[in-house]
Amino acid sequence: MKGKIDSKQYLTMCLGECFGTFLLVFIGTASAAVAVLFGAFSGLLQAALVWGVGVTLAIYATRHISCAHLNPAVSLAMVIAKRMDSRLLPGYWLAQLVGSIIAGAAVLLLFGDVISQYEAAQAITRGGPESIKTAMMFGEYFPNPAKWYPV
Repeated sequence: MKGKIDSKQYLTMCLGECFGTFLLVFIGTASAAVAVLFGAFSGLLQAALVWGVGVTLAIYATRHISCAHLNPAVSLAMVIAKRMDSRLLPGYWLAQLVGSIIAGAAVLLLFGDVISQYEAAQAITRGGPESIKTAMMFGEYFPNPAKWYPV
């Protein structure tokens, strides 16, 4: 991405990053939520494949708009490699942050009631050590830490 970019084009690129990051995070965390809440996957391979599909869809949906970095580290690497103007970096980072936050909020909105029911059925108190079981659906601990670290 070299050359002069006007503000409208820059905004379009940032919106592309935001949407692509949203798709990636939404598909990935929603699949993790389904795995945790409903036992939808039998192993890590299935979860990884769904995340891979999410990455692929996000790239194909936005590569023509923003080059589909979808990750602040990738954007930084593109600046370091001089494949992207450093002046674009703050907007890309902000767009990626906003896209991922919206995706996490959307998953929480979609699965909020089910998460609450799951927590009630499992006697899980949010913030307690047992809440790892529901936190893992947002990516921090997937797949199922209870297999290795029983609470």
